[in-house]
Formats: sequence, structure tokens, C-alpha cells
Amino acid sequence: DFMRLEELVNIVNETYFEDTSSYKVIMSKAKELLEIMTPSCNIKTIDHKKVLLYRKALKARGNEKATINAKLSYLSKLLSYAYNNRLIDYKPIMPYLKLPAPKNKVYKKEQFILMLLWTRKNREKELQKILLIGYYTGLRINNILSISGANIEEDLLFIYDKKTNSNFYLPLHHKIRYILEGFEGFESNYNHIYYVFGKMKSELGIDDTATIHSLRHT
Repeated sequence: DFMRLEELVNIVNETYFEDTSSYKVIMSKAKELLEIMTPSCNIKTIDHKKVLLYRKALKARGNEKATINAKLSYLSKLLSYAYNNRLIDYKPIMPYLKLPAPKNKVYKKEQFILMLLWTRKNREKELQKILLIGYYTGLRINNILSISGANIEEDLLFIYDKKTNSNFYLPLHHKIRYILEGFEGFESNYNHIYYVFGKMKSELGIDDTATIHSLRHT
């Protein structure tokens, strides 16, 4: 006994995607997959060679690299389901295409000064602190929101990074010491800061593709 590819597609789509906003996109991927591999394809015959042929067919149809990778990811989802439910004996590795690394967006010095002036004019003291700490340390916003004056240890700034579950120290810039000494911690959460930051960018006419995280590269 074996399962046809069309059956697998229907099961996975109904299980994971039917009531989601991405359902139409998924159905489009499924349609193209079935056109290339055929609905009656025995899923046990989908090996690395067949996956490579599928990728080649996607490329021949004019799909961009990122789109090909997204469609390979969908096939991977199908085959993971099949493998986890013992419908196939092994799952081939997906031959994803290498994509160029995105360039980090940065803020110009003039833009940074405008942002500081805006926070002062609009009395957004917490955002002003975040801008300065981000500028002088390169820390992630979530790390910045977790620090206070208690993080100062002599000439160092102690940081606990939740993302990597690790501790580290940074050299303490004199301007950061001035900001943090006696500071008991941020009251605003990430969502509020993100909202105010977006409002500030809009009012200043700053490139919308650069985000609050771009401070790390400024």
C-alpha cells in the first residue's frame, strides 16, 4: 500500500492550513507541485533526485530563488508529516538555493540627531534613552529594555541575553553611565516603544524600511 501525493497534500492542507490566512498561497503551491510531480505520484518514490528535478522545474517556470525555497519548504512540510506518521521511510534533504544576505539598514548621523530632538520635543524620555543606549552599545532592543542602573559593574555593563540564555559584559561608555546611574528600569514594553518609534519615523519622514533594530548597525 502507498499514499498518493494528492492525498498527502489534502491531509496536510486540511490539518495545518485550512483556516489560516495563508491558505490561498498554500493551495497555489500545492497546485504547482501536483502539476510537476503529478497527483498519483507514490510519495515513497520522492527521493533526493526527484526533489532536484522538482526544483529544476520550478526554475524553468520562472520562479525566483526565494519563491523556489518557499515551495521547497512546503514540500518539506508534506514529507515531514509523511515521515512522522510512518508513511515513508526517510525524508530527503531539501536543496534550498543560497540567497544573498540582506544589507543591514542604518541611520545616518543627521537622522539620529533628528530622532533625539524629536524625543526631547515630544517628552519621550524612555525612547530617548533607548536610542542612545542602542547607538553606543549595539544591543538588541529586548536587552536594552531589561537593563537599569543595577547593571553597571565598575567600568562594565552586565547584560543577560534571553535569546541565547547567556551573560556578557560590555565596556561602559561614559554617556551610558550618565543615562543609567540611578535609573530603576524601563516602564514601557517592546510594543509601546515600537509604536512610538514608528510614529516618530513617520513624522520625520525617515525611510520606513529601517527599523528600531537598525540602531544596532548605526
